[in-house]
Amino acid sequence: MTWLRRFWPEALLALLLALPWAALFALGFVWLWNEGRVLEWALASAALLLAGLPLRRLVRRRAEARLAPDLSPDPRWDAEEEEAWAKVKALAEATPPLGWEEAARAESLARETIVLVARHFHPKEADPVAHVTLPEALLLGELVSRRLRRWVLENGAMASRVRVSRVLWAKRQYDRYGALAATAWKIGEPLWRAFRFAKNPPVAVAQEVSRALGGQAANLLGERLRRVATQELILRTGRTAIDLYAGHLRRSASELAALIREDAAAAEAEPPPRLLLAGPENAGKSSLLNALARATRAHVDEAPSRGALREHLVEAPGRPAFILAELPPAELEQRFLGEARRADMILWVASATARDRRAEQQALAALRGWAAGQKRRRVPPFLLAMTGCDRLGHPLSASAPGVVAARAALAEALELPEEDVIPLALPEGMAAWNLNALEERLEAERERARQVREARLAERDHRRPLLRELQALGRGAWKGARRLFGGG
Repeated sequence: MTWLRRFWPEALLALLLALPWAALFALGFVWLWNEGRVLEWALASAALLLAGLPLRRLVRRRAEARLAPDLSPDPRWDAEEEEAWAKVKALAEATPPLGWEEAARAESLARETIVLVARHFHPKEADPVAHVTLPEALLLGELVSRRLRRWVLENGAMASRVRVSRVLWAKRQYDRYGALAATAWKIGEPLWRAFRFAKNPPVAVAQEVSRALGGQAANLLGERLRRVATQELILRTGRTAIDLYAGHLRRSASELAALIREDAAAAEAEPPPRLLLAGPENAGKSSLLNALARATRAHVDEAPSRGALREHLVEAPGRPAFILAELPPAELEQRFLGEARRADMILWVASATARDRRAEQQALAALRGWAAGQKRRRVPPFLLAMTGCDRLGHPLSASAPGVVAARAALAEALELPEEDVIPLALPEGMAAWNLNALEERLEAERERARQVREARLAERDHRRPLLRELQALGRGAWKGARRLFGGG
């Protein structure tokens, strides 16, 4: 053995240091045998294993909770991507655990997962797996390598210290002697157990009980580890495949960040989220805008405003900034859906005392119809500010019967979740009531609004004009020709 000839001093030193401790086990067993206490030791071992059954269940539950794979979808994913993730999870749950030596089956499972995701996004393609560009495929390799390295460092014992050459040496030794050792074990182990039973049946029975209990625990743990490893293989492959076939790998994270900075530089500053402020006339939009800005930004009157969309930069002390784009009520029917597509978030304003909701129902029905068809695009978060709670005839309180009833009725009429309806009171000349609740919800939705904006920018960049593509192709061809013919 080359390794042993090369490192014989280290191997001899390790053997000399290990011999005293290894001798303890052999000498201890000899002492137990001579004293006739092997049966007592075996029974005590079996009793300890039985006493540890409740603890074993606790450890198993903790291990399962710790080893449980992450089944949550990526926050960036849209509805269609979440549908693909549901298919990947179903495959992971239905797949039997891999064996430790089933490398070919593991490769087949990874391929099956990729095909499953590719067919989900491109069901009409003859070869959906190949429906990617070269830059996306290269970025896929980079991303998989980075994720795999992080997983190995987090879960691989001594992974940063064990060289690949040592692993390959161990693999060669296993290939050379593994079958012989396994055969010897299969023949020798039953013979030893039979000899032990013939020589001292009570001791053999006690040791068999101890062996069975210990073996059961090891088998359960081994099966759990194999199942977790199988699910991790499918889930991690599925996550990466969804990012690939959904188009998230057109740009890396650093490239997308550069795109956002470029878009911000065009506006000479990092733009805050853009909220579309919309609602029927006399709902209190101008009063709400002034309350959010802690200043007069819009004139409050009874006449519905007309004209262009007005944008206001709202920077209240202690609160993050927003850009509120106020849609004139007179143009609600014609422009609401178009402006909603450009918004990062939508803040609808409705009066708690209004009787006719038909215009609002039509506008929100159009928004829901558009959102239902946007599986490949993020839909802006939607919140509703219910104004006029001071006119309900009850003390201002979120739990007041009038406020609760009006909130439930408005949510039902506009087909919205009740928690997305925030009651407000904006009495003229007095402090706004429950404004903090609205500001907290706006802040809670800020991350989703940022994701909507990123997705919109990425989509806009992907659909750049063909002329720009041809110009880039021409520049690349010109540079290649110059290098080919020695022009620099």
